Parts: sequence; structure tokens; C-alpha cells
Amino acid sequence: MTPQKIRVLIVDDFADTRESIAKLLYFERDIEVVGSAGSGPQGIQTAKDLKPDVILMDINMPGMDGIAATEAIYAELPECEVIMMSVQGEPDYLRRAMLAGAREYLTKPFTGDELAGSIRHVNELVTEKRGRMAAVVKPLPAAPPPVPQPSLPSRVVSVFSPKGGVGKTTVATNLAVALRMATNKKVALVDASLIFGDIGIMLNITTGNSISDLVPNIHAVDIELLDRVLVQHSSGVKVLLAPPRPELAELVAADHLRTVVNLLRSHYDYVVIDTHPNFDDVTLAMLDISDRIVVLTTLEMPAIKNLKLFLEVAEALEYPPEKLLLAINRADSTGGIVAEDIEKNIRVKIAATIVSSGQMMLTAANQGVPVIIAERDSQVSRNLMDLAKQLMTEEDLQAVAARAVEQAKQSREAKPSRGLGKLRFPVLMPFTSKKGGD
Repeated sequence: MTPQKIRVLIVDDFADTRESIAKLLYFERDIEVVGSAGSGPQGIQTAKDLKPDVILMDINMPGMDGIAATEAIYAELPECEVIMMSVQGEPDYLRRAMLAGAREYLTKPFTGDELAGSIRHVNELVTEKRGRMAAVVKPLPAAPPPVPQPSLPSRVVSVFSPKGGVGKTTVATNLAVALRMATNKKVALVDASLIFGDIGIMLNITTGNSISDLVPNIHAVDIELLDRVLVQHSSGVKVLLAPPRPELAELVAADHLRTVVNLLRSHYDYVVIDTHPNFDDVTLAMLDISDRIVVLTTLEMPAIKNLKLFLEVAEALEYPPEKLLLAINRADSTGGIVAEDIEKNIRVKIAATIVSSGQMMLTAANQGVPVIIAERDSQVSRNLMDLAKQLMTEEDLQAVAARAVEQAKQSREAKPSRGLGKLRFPVLMPFTSKKGGD
């Protein structure tokens, strides 16, 4: 059976351009140009008549431009997909095209391979969308009502600081890995610092996948689509990266992130979110949706001043006190400020402290390996693990404690007796943790 060809409509106000594009696609066996139009209104009508799979739309046309035509086509033909074309490569054009619903953006002149590749990629999205739409409208046979399944005891944790430069991304990254290491549960890490997110650097992830890939199809996003965008780190943590460029970050709204995190919550045991140090809509949405907020600060007057302001905001937002968990980073670099004095001043108990380890952290960041993996037995790793334990569910905390007891027992039993000379036996060392802040 011959595979069905991808049906393409070309909309451009220059006849020579329409002809040139058709020639570029002439020898592509899986692509067929089914029609062309020379204006926005004509493109809309032709699309209604032919119902193509993919529409190549010029952005700059007299009268109705490609942006308006694309919006009108999506309103009446949601099953079609649009690739926007333009001689303009500025970010503003890209932003406008994506907001209108275009799947991809090609800057003229482009090669035949670039054009055909974009058409094939977008057509895959068309096929997926039509499959989902068919599943929705397909009548289902009568069946007994499903037995309710208990929901996952998932927990969403945001790591936030009202001041930059306090190690927020480092803590968020290591917390996610610590939760995965200790519980072996499903953990997702979300970089919600959209414009200048550094999670990818901290984990040495170079893929181009990011949350901006979900925006054009956010109304139909499901766990299968989300899994294609998530990147799996070697620790087992699934990572949702921030957009690779600032102009793409502008396209991600608070509602988009809220939708994604709610979906992650229903499929992962822990969702850790790295936030941006401000009170924009995206950050507030993440704080609102979180079960716990790790509020990170350092023993510096500017950071402490901003911490007090945030606590006032949290009170105004009616966050319950148990939702906030105050952690001091670089707690042994006081410079004359004592943690106990901060507690008295802000009247909030410090729940966790993390020691300073400048060179160790710098090396870990430059190598893209979390310190809790690279230096597992270090004091800073113990502090991070202690913090992770405070964020676990009671069930997971009990399981971690039971494993530690069993590993300690095995360690004692594995110790060689005096009469065995130089024989050596492996010793399984448990996680060790120093109490801090309880």
C-alpha cells in the first residue's frame, strides 16, 4: 500500500515565490503541493476547500497578513498546521508567528532539504493531533464504571529565593537528585527560571528540548507528549528545561507552566521546581501550586532584608507557615551574622543549614555533575540529603530509615574477623546524616 502523501498548500503574494517553492518540493516523493493562493483571504478559502495537512504561509502580505490568516485558519480548521515563511528573521516576527499558532518559522531563502524537513516534522504533529481528536469523538462501548485508583502521594516543591546569587539552582538540582537517590521514586525537575535558566548547565544537558516546545499544543498536552520533551538525567531524574533563547521564554505563560506541573504531579512522586528570584506571574503560579516552598537565603544583610519582604508577601498570600521551609545556604560563612539572631528577627524557625563548599560546588557546576553525586560523603551532601528528607512523604521517610538500618546491619555483619588476615569483604555504607535545624 502506497503511503499517503503530505498535502501542502502554499500562500504567498508573489507568484514567482509560489512557483519556486513548488519546484523545491517537486521531487519529494512523500510531499504533494495541492494548491496555492496569493493573499490571506484566498488562502483561508483554499484551505477550507482543500483541507491540506500543512500550509506554507508568508508572513508579509498586503491587506490580510500571514498572522491574521493563520489565526483565522486555526479558528475554522484546527486540524491543519502552519509553517510561517518570511525574509525577516528578527525575534519579534518569530514571537508573533508562534503566538498566532504557527508550528515552525522558516527564514527565506531556505533550501529544499530545510523546507521538506520542516514539513515532515510538522506533519508528524498533525498525525498525532488527529489521532487524539479521533479518540475523543470515537464512541466507546458500554463498560462498568472503573474502580477508583488511589492517587499518587505526590509532592510539588519549589525552591525560591527573593535574592539572586544565593545558590538556588544548585540546591534545587541537588535536591531533585537526592530525592531520586534516597527513594528511587519518580522525580521531575522543572526549570521555571524561563529567561536565564541554568538547570541544563548544572546537569550537563545539551538537548534542545524545552518547555517552549509544548506551548503550541498546550491545549492538548498529555503525558506522552510531555515525555518526549522531558530529558532523562543519568540519575534517573526527568528534567524539563527552560527555553534556549530569551525570546522563546516570552511565549511561556503562567497558565502553561501550571498545566504542565499539574500533569507532572499526576505521574511523578516528586516535582522540584527551580524558580526565578522575583514576583512575576510565573513565579507566583509556581509558589501557589507547591506543597512546600524551600525559601533559601544566606547570612548577608541584603538577602535577609529581601527574606523579610518575602515573608510579608507570603503572609498576604495566606500561605500556611508549614508550607515554607527556611534554609540557610553557606551557613558557616557568617561574617558576624548569627543564624539564631535571624530566627529572632524574622520569627521563623530555620529548618535546614547547608555549609559553604565553594571550590567543591564550583567544580561540580563546571563539570555538570551534582555535588551529591560527585562528593556523596561530603558535609554539604549530607546537609542536602537532610533537607531532602524533610521534603519526603512520611511513607518514603520511613522506608529510607528502614533501609539505612538494614544497610547498617549488613555492614556490621560484613566486617572480617581477626583470624581472616588480609582478606577483605565489601562493606555497604548507609547514608549518614547530621541533624540540622530540627
